[in-house]
Amino acid sequence: MKWKLTLRQKGLLVVAFLLGFELLLLAGLSWLLHDAQMQIDRQQKNQAVISSLQRLSTLRERATNGLMVQIQFFKDPPDSPHYYETFLKYVEGVPKELETMKSLLKDDPVNRFKGEELDRICRLGIEAIKEERRLYSYKQSLQEKAVIARLCNVMFHAARLTESLLDYYTKIEQEVSPMEEKARARLEHGIWAVILVNIALAVIAGLLFVFHITSRLSVVTQNSLKLAEGTPLNPPMAGSDEIVQLDHVFHRMAEKLAESARKERAIIEHAVDVICSIDANLRFLAVNPASQTVFGYRPDELIGTSCLDLVVPAEVEKVGARLKSIIKDQSVAGLETQLKQKSGNVIDVLWSLQWSPQENALFCVVHDISGSKEIERMKQEFVSMVSHDLRTPLSAIQGSIELFKEGMYDSNEESGKSALQKMYLSTNRLLALVNDLLDIEKLEAGKLIKDLKRTDVRDVVRKSIGSIAGFAEVHEVEVVSEAGETIIMADEDRLVQAVVNLLSNAIKFSPTGSRVVVQTELVEAETNGGDSNGIKEFLELRVVDEGRGIAEDKATKLFQRYSQAEKSDGKRGVGTGLGLAISKAIVEAHNGTIGVRSKVDEGSTFWFRIPVAGQKTSGSFGVATKATGA
Repeated sequence: MKWKLTLRQKGLLVVAFLLGFELLLLAGLSWLLHDAQMQIDRQQKNQAVISSLQRLSTLRERATNGLMVQIQFFKDPPDSPHYYETFLKYVEGVPKELETMKSLLKDDPVNRFKGEELDRICRLGIEAIKEERRLYSYKQSLQEKAVIARLCNVMFHAARLTESLLDYYTKIEQEVSPMEEKARARLEHGIWAVILVNIALAVIAGLLFVFHITSRLSVVTQNSLKLAEGTPLNPPMAGSDEIVQLDHVFHRMAEKLAESARKERAIIEHAVDVICSIDANLRFLAVNPASQTVFGYRPDELIGTSCLDLVVPAEVEKVGARLKSIIKDQSVAGLETQLKQKSGNVIDVLWSLQWSPQENALFCVVHDISGSKEIERMKQEFVSMVSHDLRTPLSAIQGSIELFKEGMYDSNEESGKSALQKMYLSTNRLLALVNDLLDIEKLEAGKLIKDLKRTDVRDVVRKSIGSIAGFAEVHEVEVVSEAGETIIMADEDRLVQAVVNLLSNAIKFSPTGSRVVVQTELVEAETNGGDSNGIKEFLELRVVDEGRGIAEDKATKLFQRYSQAEKSDGKRGVGTGLGLAISKAIVEAHNGTIGVRSKVDEGSTFWFRIPVAGQKTSGSFGVATKATGA
């Protein structure tokens, strides 16, 4: 089982190991000390026994010699000091020394009996000495001699036992002395060994523990450097201590940072706006791929170039001064200017700028606002046009009503009828404008087409021409129909409205005395569905005029809401700019397509295609088709 230990637990384990080993060393040292002490105690005991035997032997000899001297020479009375000094004090010291000897030999099973025997013999000798003194006092010389002879025998026996014990313990002392020296040497060597081993173990354990920590801390340090350099990190560490937890947290942090960086790159790379950084000299340092869409330049074409190269000449000085000011003030600011695209077109952009002292770079987001400016301009023009188209007929109606109110006109007279006719026409203009606005709302709600049924296209063309006959007459433009019989599935009223919008547009921009021709033709087009071979038959209706034509770059925007083609003098035609957008919605609701072919000064052809009756369709609101020919 693999233990999961923290750094604190590992440190305590190292300390416990060292303490345990020190205890073992101390136990060995204690044994050596005990052995040395035993040898010392043994030697000391031997020396004490030898000393005791020597003292006993000395006392015995001196007592014997004192006795002989007293008997033969001094013959002092027993109570005299000289008797005591020469004999009696030695006799009195023998029992005490015998007790000392017996005490020393009591733990020696080999010589204890010899000691007891020596004690018995010495005591017999003392008794013999006492008896001899008694006999000496009574002047019994014969018996005294017998006692002296016995005493000599006892003394001889005691001397032999003493000599035997002395020889034994002297020999032991000679054996113990080297052992004691060896024990002392072992003890000294053991102490030094314990010290050295303890130091070595402490150093080794400390180095291992420190290496165990520092080696893994170096891995964390390497991971920090790798994270800063963007290179892969070392594999995660195994274990469960604090450094491992730190490493795992670091890996999770690196994963989060990598994920955040991926998201940031994805956002930057897929951003619609240009995101870039510029140095203090206004040169591009980094640019995202949106530059190719907004500026027309690839990022590698811009890096190292001055951002002022994109600014229109009239604003270079102003923009450069503004950017320098932002860098100097280290502020966050916005800047609106015009830039030149690679194609030469000029666009309006809004810069969001912030200087970063840490990166020593100006971070920018460039947003193309050309579309919003165009929409704003179109809205303003639309409001102006609608205001004009509302105000003009309303003013006419109001004036005519005032004149009728004042009695200036009579409805039965020719002038009154003419005024009523003008009021009628003005009212129709107002109604047409309101209808266009309502149709746009229906278009957004998806309720433009209500009823599809079989319809002859000739009826649609006839009703459409009839609806704009008065308008064509006012502009002195002839409208001619070249429509053939073709049955289609359509909402006739809405389709008439689409054709009327095309005719009105053509008449409005046609010169006086010209013709507008309505043509129909059956064409085949490739589709994504339909019959088995992917070919479907369509009716193509064309409105051809002899007007001033439309520039190619303007033609693509004609079917957008509020969009109008400008006249050659730069003025727009009268209207709301909703007619063609409504026509496009009506045609597409019939599963058709609409477009325009035009050249400047050569007239225009507005056309649309819708499926003929009897073919499968994809529903009331169809998908666009890929047309060929026409």
